[in-house]
Amino acid sequence: MYTQQRDEYLEHVCELGVRKISLITIFGSLTNGTMKMDHYQAEKDQPLKGMKEEDFTNQPLIRALRNELGLIFDDYYMVLTDFDMKVKQEYEVPIAMTAVFDYVDTFSSRIKEMEQQKKQGVTCKKEDKSKSLENFLSRFRWRRRLFVISSSDDEEWAYQQQLYALTSQACNLGLRHLSVLKLIGKDMEDMGGTLELYPINGTATVEREDVSPSLVHDIRNYFQISPEYFSMLLMGKDGNVKSWYPSPMWSMSIIYDLVDSMQLRRQEMAIQQSLGMRCPEDEYGGYGHDRDPDGYHRGYGY
Repeated sequence: MYTQQRDEYLEHVCELGVRKISLITIFGSLTNGTMKMDHYQAEKDQPLKGMKEEDFTNQPLIRALRNELGLIFDDYYMVLTDFDMKVKQEYEVPIAMTAVFDYVDTFSSRIKEMEQQKKQGVTCKKEDKSKSLENFLSRFRWRRRLFVISSSDDEEWAYQQQLYALTSQACNLGLRHLSVLKLIGKDMEDMGGTLELYPINGTATVEREDVSPSLVHDIRNYFQISPEYFSMLLMGKDGNVKSWYPSPMWSMSIIYDLVDSMQLRRQEMAIQQSLGMRCPEDEYGGYGHDRDPDGYHRGYGY
């Protein structure tokens, strides 16, 4: 669970910085622990003074910090405080950082900051995350799986059918750490894309980012995707393509079954099941496993 939360907050370094959030991570048992501290700040802020190296293994200090913040469990546990170090919220499972930021932005101390930052023009520009193909793909390596949909036209029948199959799938996509990348357009001047990031705790919210025409072009070249035809692919957390799909999927269950068969995913499932994290009974939506008269669900696995 720590790894899931770490991967989640690493995607929001800028947002952490503008909110002046420091992360204290405590590892180990209640009687023998170590800790690390990461300060996130805006570039113009004065750097904070760091702790001494020996403090990170100082058992009395770690125990005092645990007691003060209520971190008295051997299981995963996370708390959120304001500048006064009073606990504002507690979390027993990994949480989407957008939800944390929304809550932090309600603090009286944060409201004053936001007013000042607005005057100074301090903001996080999402386009900075996708300046190059390498930077874009590195965001997913060992953090998220990527489901890519490419179409020459957003009104193409196959593309619209796939959008229908994705309806109400935020929970299933999120729990499987699946992001959806939509690539549209045939010619450079018509190209565009959208990246959809789903919270890893399975909530229904989704964060969307625009993808530039040049990056759409580079992604297609990297995966050898023709802009002339509809096609889809599934990329694993290791960065390798797991399967190609030349036609739309009537049911996302085909992709979910493939993902759930992966070794890393089985480990994720074991953790999620122990925490009771699951989606509603109508798991896959779409038309189901058995209604595929034209065989549109078949893909080419690797």
